[in-house]
Amino acid sequence: MIRFGTVSIVNNKKGTVKVTFQDLGTQSEELIVYQGRTTATKEYRMPVVGENGLCLIVDNGNTGYYLGSGFSLVNPVPKGADEGKDIKVYSDGTRIEYDEKTSKLYIDCKKKIEIICPEIFINSKVKIKGDIELTGGDIKADGVSLKEHLTTGVFAGKDISGPPQQ
Repeated sequence: MIRFGTVSIVNNKKGTVKVTFQDLGTQSEELIVYQGRTTATKEYRMPVVGENGLCLIVDNGNTGYYLGSGFSLVNPVPKGADEGKDIKVYSDGTRIEYDEKTSKLYIDCKKKIEIICPEIFINSKVKIKGDIELTGGDIKADGVSLKEHLTTGVFAGKDISGPPQQ
């Protein structure tokens, strides 16, 4: 049976919710929140209390799945929604958007992005607006170290040094 209800309790650790069915004034048992993938690659997205959604209930009437919610006048589609776009907007305003037509990935993060990996390779022209802070390393451009390079023609006073030596 398919039912429409409102999330009343969220169990983030178990990936389940309890839903209130307003037409009957009853609350379901724990319903498994439907996720896109749950084996090797896992997706995890939980609804919040008060979110309205569709439930698939098995014959005993209380167990089943919470399938998710849809857009409405109260909760409209995100700004910029269009064909070929994948958009995720978080409650703090952070926005991640991918446009298949332009192959553009857009990220507007309201606080901090942290990337942890052994190596990052960027094959592109890079523009940075803002300060750069480097801890425990060196910067090299065309093999010339910022920390270790030597310059020619260095004189005291207001003279300008020569080019860096490799």
